[in-house]
Amino acid sequence: MLTVNLTADEFSLPMPGAFPSSPILSPRLAPSEPDNEIPTEQLDRMDLGYGIAPPGFTTDHEPYPYRPPRTDLYPQPQMGRFPPVLRTELGSYLHPRGPKYATPNRQPPAMPIFAPPPPPQQPIQAEELLIDDPWTRKSTEFEKLPFGRPLSSVRLFTPTKAPLPANRTPPILTPEFERREKARQLQEREQRGPTRVRPHGDSVRAVPIEWISRVSMAMQAAQGVPVAKSLLGDDLYQKDIATCLKPLAWLNDEIINSYLTVIIDYLRQATGNTNGTPHFHAFNSFFYSALRDKGYQGVRRWASRAKIGGEKLLDVDTVFVPVHQSSHWTLVVVRPVDRTVEYFDSLGGRGQRQFEVIKEWLRGELGSKFDEEEWSLLPSSSSYQDNGSDCGVFLLTNAKAVALGLEPTCFQACHTMLLRRKIVAEIMNNGLHGEFNPIDKMGVTLL
Repeated sequence: MLTVNLTADEFSLPMPGAFPSSPILSPRLAPSEPDNEIPTEQLDRMDLGYGIAPPGFTTDHEPYPYRPPRTDLYPQPQMGRFPPVLRTELGSYLHPRGPKYATPNRQPPAMPIFAPPPPPQQPIQAEELLIDDPWTRKSTEFEKLPFGRPLSSVRLFTPTKAPLPANRTPPILTPEFERREKARQLQEREQRGPTRVRPHGDSVRAVPIEWISRVSMAMQAAQGVPVAKSLLGDDLYQKDIATCLKPLAWLNDEIINSYLTVIIDYLRQATGNTNGTPHFHAFNSFFYSALRDKGYQGVRRWASRAKIGGEKLLDVDTVFVPVHQSSHWTLVVVRPVDRTVEYFDSLGGRGQRQFEVIKEWLRGELGSKFDEEEWSLLPSSSSYQDNGSDCGVFLLTNAKAVALGLEPTCFQACHTMLLRRKIVAEIMNNGLHGEFNPIDKMGVTLL
């Protein structure tokens, strides 16, 4: 066996990470001059890997030949040949490491940068600091965008709940989550409510002079001679329009049904809903009485004949239901798309009893699609009549105000005689068009 005895003086290796205070210099790896006396060309040679050699490091080969730094890494800029160099400011912790054995005072050579100086920045205005949200811009601002109005996938698509597999049971908290979701949707509908406006100044437009004379001539017609024809094709006689033109007269069923048909025709024409499933409908004055007295079976076919029966009812926007009870006319407005019911009474009734009757019809019409918790009675207000005879006028005017998006309280009892003449004139005109268009040339909507 070969035994080698080494002493501390004969064998000495540096510990990893620790070096002597005065390491020896290898003449083949680094110049022997101090840093402040090293020529510039020799400093450039240090970039090729030259540095301070660790103790005990020797070389047995000739020094490598000098290789000048590559200049093709940083080419000189020429017009139309090289793009400008992108200047990037990196932190000290992101810079690449230098040579492993370099002098402590050595600075890396500066990288040649040929990018043009940045242009002077303009001062930032205060409004430019705000977030520019495309959805909050004006509609004309979208025309400046290259692709027009932006679309949101959240608004375009509604996720559908996947059915639970047959071999799984619903979680314990599912009923509680569903109850809270229904309560949240109900609160949103109540807070949103119908948006209606109140006109500035007088809310009732005057009747044209030529129509005043035509209405007066209709009142002088002989008995049995039709003076007008409703949109449903029913003849109206002098005795019918007299219930509307005479002061303190009670409006009869023919006037109520004919004028509600005029309002529904205007809504369908204005919204382009002339074909297909109607989005607006008005039952006649006998619907509520039959529903109240006979239940759902008494009116089971009424919605089907109007093409809104069954689940189609949930796609309907507005349904007007005139209510005649105890010699008093009131109005129920059902909005199936919003699951809401409104009640307008010129004597201040709240309509809770009428709401229960309407829910009976909804329950029978929708079947399993009816969820009583989804439907709510909205608090609604109407102008008050100052006598016991104008309730029919208030019913029809409230229906017209709701159809036009106006507050039903925008007219008062002082407009009653003017409204009576307008109701007859608009029935004789077969609609809210021409001189009776509720929207004038200035875009103002009035009754």
